[in-house]
Amino acid sequence: MKIELKAIQYAAFSSEETSCYNANLYVDGRKIGTVGNDGHGGPDHFRGDRAAFAASDEWCKANLPRWQHDERSFETDLEMRCAQLFNDWIAARDLKTAFRTKVVMRDPADGNLYTIKHRGRIEATIDGIGKRHPGAVILNTLPFDEVLTLFRAATSP
Repeated sequence: MKIELKAIQYAAFSSEETSCYNANLYVDGRKIGTVGNDGHGGPDHFRGDRAAFAASDEWCKANLPRWQHDERSFETDLEMRCAQLFNDWIAARDLKTAFRTKVVMRDPADGNLYTIKHRGRIEATIDGIGKRHPGAVILNTLPFDEVLTLFRAATSP
């Protein structure tokens, strides 16, 4: 089952305990409704085809890996899957924003990510990083999906 969020609207200014967002929820290419959160804590709200939502929720619980929190294990329901997709969208947006003005490198010595402003001279900046930090991985030069995985791992708590 393919679950997607499209037409995501995010209001960072209104996010307090949770992310304030709204998105169209698609399952296997068909819009089944909208999902979102008001940003004040509490669960996501869903509006749309309740039967499709319930079927998707059961599929998520049966097929997606469980997640851990404080040494406890929980089922991945549709709400958690939507949260994962939203967080992936935020990470991709932030990474694309960083790539516009910066070179992002992963230092082999400590595994951390660092950004260096390229000021429109991206190739010269990459060459300079290569000379000063041999073995550094330049994320701007890798396939985006691979970079996104590294970026999420480095920025997640």
